[in-house]
Amino acid sequence: MIPGGPAPSDEMAVLSPAWLTPVLGQNYPGTVVTGTVVVDRLETVATKLRFRVDYAQRAEAPQALCAKGYFNPERRRATRAEADFYRLVAPHLPVRTPPCVHAAVDDETGHALVLMHDLVAGGAQFLDPLVGYSAEAATATLDQLAALHAATWEGKMTVLHGQFPTRLVSLTRHLTVEQVQSQVDDGRAEGVSAPVRRADRLIAAMTAIDRLSASSPTCLVHGDLHTGNIYQMPDGAPGLIDWQVVQHGVWALDVAYHLATVLDSDELARHERGLLDHYLDRLAARGVTVPDPDQAWQLYRACLPYGYFLWSITRAVERPIVEHLTGRLARAVERHRSLDLLGV
Repeated sequence: MIPGGPAPSDEMAVLSPAWLTPVLGQNYPGTVVTGTVVVDRLETVATKLRFRVDYAQRAEAPQALCAKGYFNPERRRATRAEADFYRLVAPHLPVRTPPCVHAAVDDETGHALVLMHDLVAGGAQFLDPLVGYSAEAATATLDQLAALHAATWEGKMTVLHGQFPTRLVSLTRHLTVEQVQSQVDDGRAEGVSAPVRRADRLIAAMTAIDRLSASSPTCLVHGDLHTGNIYQMPDGAPGLIDWQVVQHGVWALDVAYHLATVLDSDELARHERGLLDHYLDRLAARGVTVPDPDQAWQLYRACLPYGYFLWSITRAVERPIVEHLTGRLARAVERHRSLDLLGV
């Protein structure tokens, strides 16, 4: 029995020796926590607490941890996807993610909590969505996506059965057409033509993309892989974080979203076809029968509105990031005529 439950919504409870001792004791028997010291606190929608742990005696448990939860009552939400990902799936994937020591959802409150190793203390660098990313760096993150997709291709991983359903249509229910239109027109898609800024077309595009799943292989997709959700180890190897919208879908959701957010428009136009070929090669190397390159290119173009819609409904993120990512995605959708391709 863990005092305060498996996923307290009070950050002071999470930092307390009374909670941490039994939690860490599940993987590190005999561990006794005597105190904690917070070294950093970052609050967006969720809150991330980086803290140092003091033990009664030398312990194998990590000295530096990071807790992620929805501790601010004004921003609290019932979302369990990320905790379930770390609890059920991450240990079985050939994908680089933060080592997790505890992930749980409180069945009574719905609050989700993830307790991970503090990668910053280990020398990792978390990237900034506003900082440049090269096509060469994108090959390494595409390798990670290919590993994720291949491992979960067409129901290959049985632990996933019934878990992480597609969220494309459900995302369109968060805001009305009028609300989406108001946000698209608030300057975040500056310079994009009016037909590409029509909220009704964006919402219809999400339904059209969802229908592609009926005729395309599906796998587990990260769903939100912009630069801010990537970290680099000291040797430069990338890892993936923030699995809050993980879901089943077509592979191109991840590839299109990732490339259109991490690369500036000119760099994207120069390299996207070659990067797509690289991804398909990596997927094939992992035993997947890949689609024809021309069919893959069409699917890539068709899936670009997913990210554009996601950032069109985003509110609780710093404005420069909203404008930066929405603008990149909207321009990619416009250049590829993705809405016309989807028939919306």
